[in-house]
Amino acid sequence: MALTRGARLGPYEIIAALGAGGMGEVYRARDPRLDRDVAIKILPAAFAADADRVARFQREARTLASLNHPHIGGIHGIEDADGVTALVMEMVEGEDLAERLARGAMPLDDALPIARQIAEGLEAAHEQGIIHRDLKPANIKVRPDGAVKVLDFGLAKALEPVTAAGGDVMASPTITSPAMTQMGRILGTPAYMSPEQAKGRQADKRSDVWAFGAVLYEMLSGQRAFKGDDIADTLAAVLRQDIDWTALPASTPASVRRLMARCLDRDVRRRLRDIGEARIVLDDPSATVLADAGGVAPAPPQPLWRRAIPVVLCAIVTGLLGGAAAWYLKPPPTPAVTRFPLTLPEGQAFSSTGSLRHLLALSPDGTQVVYEANSRLYLRSMSQLDATVIQGTEGYQTVTEPAFSPDGRFVAFYALADQTLKKIAVTGGAAVTICQADNPIGISWELDGTIVFGQGGKGIMRVSENGGTPDVLVAVKDGESAYGPQILPGGQHVMFSLATGTARDRWDRADIVVQSLTSKTRNTIIEGGGSDARYLPTSHIVYARGGSVFAVAFDVEQMRLTGDPVKMVEGVRRSAGGTTGTAHFSVSSTGSLIYIPGPVSAGWALLEIALIDRKGEVERLMLPTGPYVMPRVSPDGSRIAFGTDDGKEAIIYVYDLSRASAMQRLTGLNSRFPTWTSDNRTVAFQSDREGDLAIWRSAVGGTAERLTKPEPGTSHVPESWSPKGDTFLFSVTKGSDVSLWTYSLPDRKAAPFGEVHSSNPTGAMFSPDGRWVAYSSTERSRTTIYVQPFPATRAIYQLVAKGSDNPHAAVWSADGKELFYNPRPQGFEAVTVTPTPTSLEFGNPVKVPRPFQTGPSSLLRDYDIAPNGRFVGRFVGLIPAGQAESNTPLAGQIQVVLNWFEELNARVPPGK
Repeated sequence: MALTRGARLGPYEIIAALGAGGMGEVYRARDPRLDRDVAIKILPAAFAADADRVARFQREARTLASLNHPHIGGIHGIEDADGVTALVMEMVEGEDLAERLARGAMPLDDALPIARQIAEGLEAAHEQGIIHRDLKPANIKVRPDGAVKVLDFGLAKALEPVTAAGGDVMASPTITSPAMTQMGRILGTPAYMSPEQAKGRQADKRSDVWAFGAVLYEMLSGQRAFKGDDIADTLAAVLRQDIDWTALPASTPASVRRLMARCLDRDVRRRLRDIGEARIVLDDPSATVLADAGGVAPAPPQPLWRRAIPVVLCAIVTGLLGGAAAWYLKPPPTPAVTRFPLTLPEGQAFSSTGSLRHLLALSPDGTQVVYEANSRLYLRSMSQLDATVIQGTEGYQTVTEPAFSPDGRFVAFYALADQTLKKIAVTGGAAVTICQADNPIGISWELDGTIVFGQGGKGIMRVSENGGTPDVLVAVKDGESAYGPQILPGGQHVMFSLATGTARDRWDRADIVVQSLTSKTRNTIIEGGGSDARYLPTSHIVYARGGSVFAVAFDVEQMRLTGDPVKMVEGVRRSAGGTTGTAHFSVSSTGSLIYIPGPVSAGWALLEIALIDRKGEVERLMLPTGPYVMPRVSPDGSRIAFGTDDGKEAIIYVYDLSRASAMQRLTGLNSRFPTWTSDNRTVAFQSDREGDLAIWRSAVGGTAERLTKPEPGTSHVPESWSPKGDTFLFSVTKGSDVSLWTYSLPDRKAAPFGEVHSSNPTGAMFSPDGRWVAYSSTERSRTTIYVQPFPATRAIYQLVAKGSDNPHAAVWSADGKELFYNPRPQGFEAVTVTPTPTSLEFGNPVKVPRPFQTGPSSLLRDYDIAPNGRFVGRFVGLIPAGQAESNTPLAGQIQVVLNWFEELNARVPPGK
């Protein structure tokens, strides 16, 4: 149940959402009776339908409420309202320990006082017979004054389902995978779960001792004691993995090391039996020795012969000093390069895997990943299993280009809704506007507190992180586009990608340049080789070409290359259609790499044309893979016209569905936007030679005939033919203005259609009966679908699609009773259309599976529907080569490579 600000739950007024997890949603609320803020945890909906669970939870909660300790988050009561069960808890300010550890290891002087307070809280609970069962950094709050509060005491047990007869298994509030519920009950979070819990056995206070040891280890080392790629691997690590004690700082007292070893003993009989003993050790780590039996005791006096041993060994030690010194001076072992995927949770998807802008970023210290999904930003710590939404990034249509601040505490991003750059704390809150930004491409947050970004044809812009009006850092000439700037060490030079022209492969042929900020001298360091370059602290430059990332050694003092490029990574997702230079990868200054997997070649080059039914089932056509665009089905459903565009050559082909023959070339070079006439033999298209519009009189050969000749600086694009075949719609583009026109074949005359104006292609289409025209219009960055009668009158009907970001790319169903459209990136919906005597009515949107993808422009209609024939009602669309024949799109995934610098330095000797 999602609550909004101002909503009430009993006497409590909701102020803001704080987060959500396996144990429910948490909100900040106001208690008007006692004039205080409280935290309200809305328990999972399954409780409302299970009276036994609610009753047992209430009994457990009364016991938990008896805990009254300065280091335990208190429970104020239970609230039942409108079928919702909620726990009212103490509102604890400050960050949780997980947020603190996301920034790395803690100094000893900070970590040990926190650990001692945790131990005090656990000790007080254990004395009352209450076990936490799910102790982890996220359940430990550190207030601004340094006081520690342990939260969610006993909730893992309180929320446990009632055991059914026959030993039915159940999932924990934290672990929900069915694989985790095979034997007994498993309660807790895998990385901090004791071995007995991992095996589904009974937990007692020694399980909390284990978790305490794991938390203390992570505070001091900055890494989890037990790590795995997924839940199963993590549980296996808990049961078998050796702990890397060398990760602890050398200054860690021996007594603290022994304490952690005792806490993390897998043999529960040998494990530290009482957390109070840990509290005693932490009271004075330098003066306390933990005894082997689990107690605290002074060391017993040694026998005389033992005290003589040092004297006897002195000579031996002296003889070994040389060898020991050599051993200690050995270089440390090379860290292993580790690769693993992070799969987006169910229900999350990148807004568009072919996005024109970056969708993810890695924090400078490599501990945090931020990525875009479902039109908002998510944050995932490398030490956590789950990602959390960054509250405050919703409602901006699309949020892209995330960039961490140098200290990792903030993220800058581009908000499409109001075309601004914003920044927000990684913990969430109110997003702060930095500046207006028209279509920024590539953002870098610099050490000096400035933010630089590309502005296409305007050049490279610079603005303060505190906001203001951007100034032009680097100007470009007409026809040039600048992308992805980065200030190089020393602050006197900026590196960026520079493309010219409009060809689809211009970013693969772009220059990577370095320009002096003082003399304005520009030096091309990589000519025609790629884009999206980044300088690394290893003295390398990495950049993208096609679907690969290359690296080359670079002397930052001389501003020159010192070696040859080497291909380092293959299969990185690129911008769809090569529209921008974006490559979806990010590198931390500590040596980690993340990227979104994609085709080995450019993202638009490997596509297949397929037939797709209403359920999303895919049937590939017998065609080779290629850079396909805009498939269009003939009116009788027997043939498909489509384009190929590899950035150099744009050609239109025809494929016969009825005979599954080889594709036939229809046009010469520079031909785009095929559109069938009603006679099934004629195809209109745009010729790029002069931006004009022409037709082929036969779809199997013949000569072309020019129909229109645009003015200089204007282009004509065919849109749709009327069912009668006497009129077609075409759009006229002049600068940033797109208008819709009709062309009458009998009269050979063109005229505007109504008052249709847009800043993007309209995608206009006649209805099957020829009475209506559906089209898209983009104004002030908002795209909407409209329907007008034909011939045009003053009547205009807008499709209001709830939940849609920018509905566009509409196509009529074969019977004319529905409109299909893209409501948002990667979405697809249908809505009924019902004419009445006086108006046009739209039904409620219905989601439709959509395995096919958008092409070079997300606003162009890169799919069609068969109006007649054997395949009537089926969609014809483009799918990535190798995609599974299923209605399930490719899973959203982020590939992670730890210690990547080891591989980089080995394969590409660094520059100066």
